[in-house]
Amino acid sequence: MANEVLQTKGSKNQIVFADHAGDFGPTAANDIRDGSGSYTNVELDLVSLADAAARQSAQVDFGTDRAPAYYVKAALEMAATPTAGDVVEFYMAWSDKTGEGWPGGVSDGDAAYSGYSSNLADSVKQLDYIGSFVCTVQITTTVQIAEVGIFQPKARYGVLIVKNESAAAVHTDDVECHVVFTPIIDEVQ
Repeated sequence: MANEVLQTKGSKNQIVFADHAGDFGPTAANDIRDGSGSYTNVELDLVSLADAAARQSAQVDFGTDRAPAYYVKAALEMAATPTAGDVVEFYMAWSDKTGEGWPGGVSDGDAAYSGYSSNLADSVKQLDYIGSFVCTVQITTTVQIAEVGIFQPKARYGVLIVKNESAAAVHTDDVECHVVFTPIIDEVQ
């Protein structure tokens, strides 16, 4: 009998990027975490992230024993009605050392990100593109939830970069905004 390879969440925790130091607390309907209560929380304050601007997260440690892939999903609330089809882009920066060796002018703290010499458009090209959150035409009180993509970790440490190209700013109250990385682990049976 042949073996089967199944994909499962396994024993690794979800990684949750949000304003944990602030007021993060999504309603049940907008909470995209798995409900386990066991998460790796990483600081990412998206409050009022303007169109054509970017924000970088604090550094996340994927560990020496990490999942081979992660599925990315996001929940965002915009301050104005975005244009259908406009996007919020997601990138990762990788380093084998904590706090140094980041590409694209990234640092390892939750902060505004503008790249090398404030050249955001060129600097993100040095980062690992995960995918885009495609916006729909929804009024500002609607929290949009979308799949972003799947990526494979390329080093132990990572920083998430969120680049807003939605033609609208993120809401001034980012209580609902969060990005979740769910580990995908192969299980051979």
